[in-house]
Amino acid sequence: MTDIHLSIVIPTYNESHRIKQTLAAIYEYLGNQNYSYEIILCDDGSYDLTIRLAREFFGGKSNFQILSLPHKGKGSAVKTGMMIAQGQYRFMCDADLAMPFEQIERFLKEMTNGCDIAIGSRELTDSKRLGEPMLRYFAGRIFNLFVKLIAIRKYQDTQCGFKCFSSQAADKIFPLVRTNGWAFDVEVLLLADRYGFSLSQVPIDWRHGEDSKVDLRSAALQMIRDIFLTRVRLLISHRK
Repeated sequence: MTDIHLSIVIPTYNESHRIKQTLAAIYEYLGNQNYSYEIILCDDGSYDLTIRLAREFFGGKSNFQILSLPHKGKGSAVKTGMMIAQGQYRFMCDADLAMPFEQIERFLKEMTNGCDIAIGSRELTDSKRLGEPMLRYFAGRIFNLFVKLIAIRKYQDTQCGFKCFSSQAADKIFPLVRTNGWAFDVEVLLLADRYGFSLSQVPIDWRHGEDSKVDLRSAALQMIRDIFLTRVRLLISHRK
């Protein structure tokens, strides 16, 4: 049994404009909790000052790691972090903190109630979406429909960047993940279903960032391709 209660896995790519603010918010919150934790920053080949600024922030602080990785995509960065994390619970956290970090307690409540995985959702009745442009909203709805038709139907929001895993679920799922890009979330959920892990959807308050790194036009075709290929690959492997 691990002595670390919670691992925070933060994928980063060129986040120098906000990384110190993000880390400060996370550290301030966790410092007021009565459980042990670690923070793992998984940098996906940033060419700005992300790593330097993160090192400056961490300084002599304990319970952290910075992984400087080659640029392969968000999925690859998250996978690496999850596989070295030691926490009983392992929380994937986008560097933009589009969700107020204190809402992590909603996820931990589900985990302590026995869930293997808790995923943030912007689509539930109690969820809030703040500042999202209408075009992006409708594009997201179309993408969600595609995911339901091609891959997995029962989850309202596969792409939310806030997800929590038990150590058992993370240790089983992430070594099997092969999608390096944005669509890795769908593969993670497909694998969770395959191996019978229990999952809860958690309503969150989500604020759109004007500097979002997801370019709808360039990312859409890649994500559709990756999801389709992932679905085919898992179907084939399941029949073997």
